Amino acid sequence: MSVERLLVLASVLLLAACGACSGKEPKSPLNEISALYTSGAVDETVTRLRTYLQTAPRDELAWTILGHALLDQNKLDEAEAAYAKALEINPQRIEAITGQGRLFRMRQQYTQAMAAYERAIAIDASYAQAYSSMSVVALKQGHVDQAVAHGEKAYALDKANPLIAANLAIAYHYAGNTQKRDELTQAAQKLGYKAMDRLEKIFSGELEVRD
Repeated sequence: MSVERLLVLASVLLLAACGACSGKEPKSPLNEISALYTSGAVDETVTRLRTYLQTAPRDELAWTILGHALLDQNKLDEAEAAYAKALEINPQRIEAITGQGRLFRMRQQYTQAMAAYERAIAIDASYAQAYSSMSVVALKQGHVDQAVAHGEKAYALDKANPLIAANLAIAYHYAGNTQKRDELTQAAQKLGYKAMDRLEKIFSGELEVRD
Protein backbone atom coordinates (compact mmCIF):
# COMPACT_ATOMS: atom_id res chain seq x y z
CA MET A 1 0.00 0.00 0.00
CA SER A 2 1.46 3.36 -1.01
CA VAL A 3 2.17 6.10 1.50
CA GLU A 4 -0.19 8.33 -0.42
CA ARG A 5 -3.09 5.90 -0.14
CA LEU A 6 -2.42 5.56 3.56
CA LEU A 7 -2.84 9.33 3.81
CA VAL A 8 -6.16 9.02 2.02
CA LEU A 9 -7.36 6.34 4.41
CA ALA A 10 -6.33 8.41 7.41
CA SER A 11 -8.45 11.33 6.31
CA VAL A 12 -11.61 9.60 5.12
CA LEU A 13 -13.33 9.10 8.47
CA LEU A 14 -12.71 12.72 9.44
CA LEU A 15 -13.86 13.88 6.02
CA ALA A 16 -17.21 12.16 6.40
CA ALA A 17 -17.67 12.75 10.09
CA CYS A 18 -17.13 16.47 10.44
CA GLY A 19 -18.11 18.11 7.16
CA ALA A 20 -16.59 21.22 8.70
CA CYS A 21 -15.23 22.66 5.51
CA SER A 22 -18.66 22.71 3.91
CA GLY A 23 -20.66 23.46 7.05
CA LYS A 24 -22.65 20.23 6.74
CA GLU A 25 -23.88 18.12 9.60
CA PRO A 26 -22.48 14.58 9.83
CA LYS A 27 -24.42 11.98 7.84
CA SER A 28 -24.72 8.63 9.55
CA PRO A 29 -25.06 6.57 6.34
CA LEU A 30 -21.95 8.20 4.92
CA ASN A 31 -20.07 7.62 8.18
CA GLU A 32 -20.93 3.93 7.93
CA ILE A 33 -19.78 3.78 4.32
CA SER A 34 -16.58 5.61 5.21
CA ALA A 35 -15.85 3.08 7.96
CA LEU A 36 -16.47 0.33 5.42
CA TYR A 37 -13.95 1.94 3.08
CA THR A 38 -11.25 2.29 5.72
CA SER A 39 -11.76 -1.37 6.64
CA GLY A 40 -10.64 -2.28 3.12
CA ALA A 41 -13.99 -3.30 1.62
CA VAL A 42 -13.49 -1.20 -1.49
CA ASP A 43 -15.91 -2.98 -3.85
CA GLU A 44 -18.74 -2.85 -1.34
CA THR A 45 -17.93 0.80 -0.67
CA VAL A 46 -18.38 1.64 -4.34
CA THR A 47 -21.68 -0.24 -4.48
CA ARG A 48 -23.00 1.44 -1.34
CA LEU A 49 -21.90 4.90 -2.48
CA ARG A 50 -23.58 4.56 -5.86
CA THR A 51 -26.83 3.68 -4.10
CA TYR A 52 -26.41 6.48 -1.58
CA LEU A 53 -25.71 9.07 -4.28
CA GLN A 54 -28.99 8.23 -6.00
CA THR A 55 -30.72 9.76 -2.98
CA ALA A 56 -28.07 12.41 -2.20
CA PRO A 57 -26.66 13.49 -5.58
CA ARG A 58 -25.36 16.81 -4.21
CA ASP A 59 -23.19 15.30 -1.46
CA GLU A 60 -19.66 16.28 -2.45
CA LEU A 61 -18.20 14.25 0.41
CA ALA A 62 -19.71 11.08 -1.02
CA TRP A 63 -18.49 11.91 -4.52
CA THR A 64 -15.01 12.49 -3.09
CA ILE A 65 -14.89 9.17 -1.26
CA LEU A 66 -16.27 7.45 -4.36
CA GLY A 67 -13.36 8.92 -6.29
CA HIS A 68 -10.92 7.52 -3.72
CA ALA A 69 -12.49 4.06 -3.88
CA LEU A 70 -12.56 4.04 -7.68
CA LEU A 71 -8.88 4.89 -7.72
CA ASP A 72 -8.28 1.86 -5.51
CA GLN A 73 -10.08 -0.20 -8.16
CA ASN A 74 -7.81 1.39 -10.78
CA LYS A 75 -10.84 2.88 -12.53
CA LEU A 76 -9.11 6.15 -13.26
CA ASP A 77 -11.61 7.66 -15.69
CA GLU A 78 -14.54 6.98 -13.37
CA ALA A 79 -12.60 8.38 -10.43
CA GLU A 80 -11.81 11.49 -12.42
CA ALA A 81 -15.52 11.97 -13.11
CA ALA A 82 -16.38 11.50 -9.42
CA TYR A 83 -13.86 14.13 -8.33
CA ALA A 84 -15.10 16.49 -11.04
CA LYS A 85 -18.65 16.08 -9.71
CA ALA A 86 -17.51 16.83 -6.15
CA LEU A 87 -15.74 19.97 -7.31
CA GLU A 88 -18.68 21.05 -9.43
CA ILE A 89 -20.72 21.04 -6.22
CA ASN A 90 -17.99 22.59 -4.08
CA PRO A 91 -14.86 23.93 -5.84
CA GLN A 92 -13.20 24.31 -2.42
CA ARG A 93 -13.34 20.60 -1.57
CA ILE A 94 -9.62 20.14 -1.03
CA GLU A 95 -9.86 16.38 -0.50
CA ALA A 96 -11.25 16.01 -4.02
CA ILE A 97 -8.46 18.20 -5.36
CA THR A 98 -5.83 16.09 -3.63
CA GLY A 99 -7.64 13.03 -4.96
CA GLN A 100 -7.08 14.44 -8.43
CA GLY A 101 -3.44 14.78 -7.48
CA ARG A 102 -3.26 11.10 -6.61
CA LEU A 103 -4.99 10.26 -9.89
CA PHE A 104 -2.41 12.26 -11.85
CA ARG A 105 0.37 10.55 -9.92
CA MET A 106 -1.02 7.14 -10.85
CA ARG A 107 -0.95 8.26 -14.48
CA GLN A 108 2.65 9.40 -13.92
CA GLN A 109 1.58 12.94 -14.74
CA TYR A 110 3.67 14.42 -11.99
CA THR A 111 3.53 18.06 -13.06
CA GLN A 112 -0.27 17.95 -12.99
CA ALA A 113 -0.21 16.10 -9.67
CA MET A 114 1.97 18.75 -8.07
CA ALA A 115 -0.27 21.48 -9.48
CA ALA A 116 -3.31 19.82 -7.88
CA TYR A 117 -1.66 19.75 -4.47
CA GLU A 118 -0.62 23.36 -4.89
CA ARG A 119 -4.26 24.27 -5.60
CA ALA A 120 -5.27 22.51 -2.40
CA ILE A 121 -2.81 24.40 -0.22
CA ALA A 122 -3.78 27.66 -1.92
CA ILE A 123 -7.23 27.03 -0.46
CA ASP A 124 -5.96 25.78 2.90
CA ALA A 125 -2.30 26.45 3.65
CA SER A 126 -2.55 24.31 6.80
CA TYR A 127 -3.58 21.14 4.93
CA ALA A 128 -0.66 18.95 5.98
CA GLN A 129 -1.65 15.95 3.89
CA ALA A 130 -1.29 17.93 0.68
CA TYR A 131 2.30 18.80 1.56
CA SER A 132 3.00 15.16 2.40
CA SER A 133 1.57 14.09 -0.95
CA MET A 134 3.78 16.70 -2.62
CA SER A 135 6.71 14.98 -0.95
CA VAL A 136 5.66 11.68 -2.55
CA VAL A 137 5.48 13.27 -5.99
CA ALA A 138 8.79 15.07 -5.56
CA LEU A 139 10.43 11.72 -4.84
CA LYS A 140 8.84 10.30 -7.98
CA GLN A 141 10.34 13.19 -9.92
CA GLY A 142 13.75 12.62 -8.38
CA HIS A 143 13.67 15.93 -6.48
CA VAL A 144 14.85 14.70 -3.11
CA ASP A 145 15.50 18.11 -1.57
CA GLN A 146 11.98 19.19 -2.46
CA ALA A 147 10.61 15.96 -1.04
CA VAL A 148 12.32 16.69 2.27
CA ALA A 149 11.12 20.30 2.31
CA HIS A 150 7.51 19.33 1.62
CA GLY A 151 7.68 16.51 4.15
CA GLU A 152 9.08 18.84 6.81
CA LYS A 153 6.31 21.33 6.14
CA ALA A 154 3.70 18.60 6.51
CA TYR A 155 5.23 17.37 9.76
CA ALA A 156 5.48 20.90 11.16
CA LEU A 157 1.75 21.27 10.56
CA ASP A 158 0.77 17.87 11.92
CA LYS A 159 3.09 16.01 14.27
CA ALA A 160 0.32 13.66 15.38
CA ASN A 161 -0.13 11.87 12.04
CA PRO A 162 2.00 8.69 11.86
CA LEU A 163 1.70 8.55 8.08
CA ILE A 164 3.15 12.02 7.64
CA ALA A 165 6.02 11.12 9.99
CA ALA A 166 6.70 7.93 8.02
CA ASN A 167 6.58 9.79 4.74
CA LEU A 168 9.17 12.27 5.98
CA ALA A 169 11.34 9.39 7.17
CA ILE A 170 11.30 8.03 3.62
CA ALA A 171 12.31 11.42 2.22
CA TYR A 172 15.18 11.65 4.72
CA HIS A 173 16.25 8.14 3.72
CA TYR A 174 16.65 9.10 0.07
CA ALA A 175 18.40 12.32 1.12
CA GLY A 176 20.98 10.22 2.96
CA ASN A 177 20.10 11.69 6.37
CA THR A 178 19.98 8.50 8.41
CA GLN A 179 19.86 10.31 11.75
CA LYS A 180 16.71 12.21 10.83
CA ARG A 181 15.31 9.13 9.08
CA ASP A 182 15.63 7.08 12.24
CA GLU A 183 14.18 9.86 14.41
CA LEU A 184 11.08 10.12 12.21
CA THR A 185 10.80 6.34 11.97
CA GLN A 186 10.68 6.15 15.76
CA ALA A 187 8.15 8.97 15.84
CA ALA A 188 5.95 7.15 13.32
CA GLN A 189 6.14 3.94 15.33
CA LYS A 190 5.25 5.71 18.59
CA LEU A 191 2.28 7.30 16.84
CA GLY A 192 1.01 3.87 15.80
CA TYR A 193 2.20 3.56 12.20
CA LYS A 194 0.92 0.23 10.89
CA ALA A 195 3.40 -0.47 8.10
CA MET A 196 6.79 -0.55 9.80
CA ASP A 197 7.76 -3.55 7.69
CA ARG A 198 7.28 -1.41 4.58
CA LEU A 199 9.67 1.20 5.93
CA GLU A 200 12.24 -1.47 6.69
CA LYS A 201 12.01 -2.77 3.12
CA ILE A 202 12.47 0.72 1.72
CA PHE A 203 15.47 1.40 3.94
CA SER A 204 17.07 -1.95 3.06
CA GLY A 205 16.58 -1.39 -0.67
CA GLU A 206 14.17 -4.29 -1.00
CA LEU A 207 11.37 -1.88 -1.92
CA GLU A 208 11.77 1.14 -4.20
CA VAL A 209 9.17 3.91 -4.11
CA ARG A 210 10.77 6.08 -6.77
CA ASP A 211 10.10 5.53 -10.48
